[in-house]
Amino acid sequence: MIGFKLFGQRLALLALLLTAVSAVPASAQVLYGSLTGTVEDQSGATVPNAKVTLTNTQTGLTRDITADATGRYNAASIPGGVYLIKVTAAGFKTVTIQNVQVRVNEVVRADAKLDVGAVSDAITVEASAATLQTEKADTSSVISQKAVQNLALNQYRNYQALLNLVPGTTPANFQNSSTDTPGRALTTNVNGTNRNSNGTRLDGAVNVNIWLPHHVAYVAPSETVEEVNISTSSFDAEQGMAGGAAITVISSSGTNQLRGALWNYHENQQLRSQPYFRPSTFVKPRYTLNIFGAKAGGAIIKNKLFWFGHYEGTRQGNGATGQFSLPNAALKAGDFSGFSATQIFDPATGGADGFGRTPFPGNRIPANRISAQTARILPLIPEPNFPTPCAVHRIRRRSLCGPDRIDGSR
Repeated sequence: MIGFKLFGQRLALLALLLTAVSAVPASAQVLYGSLTGTVEDQSGATVPNAKVTLTNTQTGLTRDITADATGRYNAASIPGGVYLIKVTAAGFKTVTIQNVQVRVNEVVRADAKLDVGAVSDAITVEASAATLQTEKADTSSVISQKAVQNLALNQYRNYQALLNLVPGTTPANFQNSSTDTPGRALTTNVNGTNRNSNGTRLDGAVNVNIWLPHHVAYVAPSETVEEVNISTSSFDAEQGMAGGAAITVISSSGTNQLRGALWNYHENQQLRSQPYFRPSTFVKPRYTLNIFGAKAGGAIIKNKLFWFGHYEGTRQGNGATGQFSLPNAALKAGDFSGFSATQIFDPATGGADGFGRTPFPGNRIPANRISAQTARILPLIPEPNFPTPCAVHRIRRRSLCGPDRIDGSR
């Protein structure tokens, strides 16, 4: 009994330790970017132990790093954004590198050249855009917020429509209906692989529809997408769960500056072409689509705590056409003379075997043979609005839907 009790205590302790370990937050490269570089003097000799300070110009986030004995520094797992790099070393002028753009899943290189002089002297240089990714082996593309907001998207403003601009991608042959994916997710084939092979993360979290794994579970509104990184080959092990493309979506967040936006995307039937199988005089069914919303973000505590909120509403009225046959005035009066190929018989005549019935003269049913109940119903039936022998009636109908979405972050 004592042995079982001791075993139970040890098992409980082990479970507690495992819980504590699993609760430690992980630092994933899929949510961040990295900065690296070498500090040298004007002769090309490395400057060891230089102090490198990184400052995110949007949030005020700072990180201090000391270069190693070879003059190399490395800042791993830093949030994406625009950074200011300040490099100081004894006996050298301070160098400041401005506008260094760090993106998710990318390693940006920013080397510093120091001049001999007092630390109080300062030199400011502008960061040069790298023409080739030399720190990672993967092939990747970036869709920026500006691209999402300005390039043509699909009808429902889905950022996934831009994935087809990435080299090696093609739209999947079959896109599921909105019943399967209410968020209207889209799928893409990458480098000839099945659409199930792609892996998507939203702000570092796996975003997959467990019933339809080729779709994401949640489609981030286009106005809240900060950037989309698409790695299509040779990506690192950290980009697990992907065989075709590793797609990382980063949503907007608050900064030190209060910012916001309002928008409305509108469509109506006047912007649509005439239905192909309808005459030119046919009035197009009414249709409206409005995708509207607002977003705003700012600082709660400057340089420390931020907020961001977003609302988006969709109001869609779908018009549709249909046609069916209705009796015209002659048919309502019992006159079927226009249908000579079909003989109308008097149901009150003939034998029990159904033979020997007498046809109505001229294929016309006498008024006194129309039941009182039918005589009351017939005036309630509208007249056909399209003149054909079959008395065709065409109608337009409209259905409404209006989902709303609210998102927020700190």
